[in-house]
Amino acid sequence: MGKSMTLSSLRVTVLVLALVHLAIGVLGFFFMPENNQTGENTVWIFSATGILDLLRTATGVIGLVAVLRPALISLYTWFVFVAFAGLTGFGVLSAATTSAGDAVNLNWADNVLHALTSLTALVVAIFTIQRTRRTSNAVPE
Repeated sequence: MGKSMTLSSLRVTVLVLALVHLAIGVLGFFFMPENNQTGENTVWIFSATGILDLLRTATGVIGLVAVLRPALISLYTWFVFVAFAGLTGFGVLSAATTSAGDAVNLNWADNVLHALTSLTALVVAIFTIQRTRRTSNAVPE
């Protein structure tokens, strides 16, 4: 019972991550009018640019696939951890310098979302590895 409970909680966590990014990504495509100034395209408090919307939508769709195929959760979470850790680093530098002409246009809300996403993915990836080790070391009865 403990093993299935862990797997279901990992799947729910990945599902929440995927749905949040999918929702923000898809909504972002509707908030990108051509005549807006850079920095005015937002979904709630998050930036909406073409690059970010594609990244978030892809993260959401791939996350939904990983939820449907639990064997992919580990691969997905490691990928999300690395990608969003890098995006967080870039975003902090971008938001701190507020340089004009930044195509990604990250703000501090994006940086917090990306950092939390990265950390959550890392935690799920570690739990997935521990779960895999426990099931491979289990003695068959």
